[in-house]
Amino acid sequence: PPRVDLITASSGRLPPPLCREKTVIFSPRMTVRLSLILALSTLALAEEEKECNGAEGGVCELQKGVIHPENLSPYASYINENPRDTNKPEQPMSAKFINLLGESVSKFWDNGTPSGKYQGKIQTGESSHGTYSTHVFFFRDNKGREVGRYTMRLDEPMYIIHDNRPEILNSETYRNLLKDRQFLIDYKNRTGQPWLSVYPRNKPHLHIWPAPFIGHTHTVKSSYGHWNGEAFNSDGFDAKIVTLATQPKVFLIENLISEAECDHIIDLARNRIAQSFIGNSGDAFKDETRTSRTGWIERTESDLLNHIFKRFADVLHMEDHQLNHNMNAEPLQVVHYNTNQHYYNHFDFFYTGTNRYRFSTLLMYLNNATSPKAGGGTGFPKAYKGRGLKVRPPRGSAVLFYSMLEDGNCDHYSEHTGLHVLEGEKWVSNLWVWDPLRMGVTG
Repeated sequence: PPRVDLITASSGRLPPPLCREKTVIFSPRMTVRLSLILALSTLALAEEEKECNGAEGGVCELQKGVIHPENLSPYASYINENPRDTNKPEQPMSAKFINLLGESVSKFWDNGTPSGKYQGKIQTGESSHGTYSTHVFFFRDNKGREVGRYTMRLDEPMYIIHDNRPEILNSETYRNLLKDRQFLIDYKNRTGQPWLSVYPRNKPHLHIWPAPFIGHTHTVKSSYGHWNGEAFNSDGFDAKIVTLATQPKVFLIENLISEAECDHIIDLARNRIAQSFIGNSGDAFKDETRTSRTGWIERTESDLLNHIFKRFADVLHMEDHQLNHNMNAEPLQVVHYNTNQHYYNHFDFFYTGTNRYRFSTLLMYLNNATSPKAGGGTGFPKAYKGRGLKVRPPRGSAVLFYSMLEDGNCDHYSEHTGLHVLEGEKWVSNLWVWDPLRMGVTG
């Protein structure tokens, strides 16, 4: 979109304010200059790569002067002191479950109890889940009969629920799934990630901000300035989109919305929030893994909220109309946590039976933590080789991350968690954007 006219490329890995920034006005006449700056940045990165060990997802941490999340922002840090122990038999993984029974089945985790731990329903079709190797899941049909039991393995990406009926095993659908399974195995061997989208799927239509290295910064100019409670800032807003992690792609955007705008969103949602659920639509259920309260507000509920959505469109490099609820954007979800509440590890994307998926999440913090020990951050446990990334930005700031990769796959590394609130309360809001269109939208 032409209104997004400013891009800042950081040509080094030193954390701000020491990073060297070059600002370019993005116009046709500046193409040569932009190409030169990007080429110089690439050369600088190539020189640094010579000194680097343990590259992951295009990012390396230099042996001298290692860049930690804390160096990039006072609001980010590791979750764990050390990288994940890859020698342990229990390792994080993602798996696809394919239900061929023609009816929904109930999924249970074998936690050592006779009944297991209920994990929700899987409709006919496929479903992707984050889990751990060595974990065992079993499935029951509507009559309570066990129709499948599977032990999770790192080398097995797909589990087909079929109860051994000959008509299923001899079907063309089953034979095609075995071919798809081979693609999944080849894809993981080639990329290191499981394929979690529907297969086949085209590349996403929407823009993904590049994250070439930790600390890289995009600067986006929006003409939709902050509301201070009395008037809008006529100078607009310059958004600094700072890369905190590259696998998954996680960005910090400070001061995306003003304090008055935070208050407005909370006021709109306060009287409509209710118990949060796990799952989607008719299959949703209460669970101790998610203990918050949730409400929804549409952008048309106030002129101010509509103005804020226009700013979101600029920051996401989208056209404003794409953030309408009959296009790509869900209504704004507002979530409230009290002390000791949380939301355990989960993906934002889920299987829809189509090529439509949640594509990105813009997560805004609407209140400040009561102290540095208040908790309540957002965690990405698979970032930084299992050390994890946690972010707890101040009021009005946002965390942007993508559930989808550039090739159309859903990102296994985008699994995240709402960390325990240890003191006070926590207010956040989620803007979920879909690609190519929101589920349920015609066209």
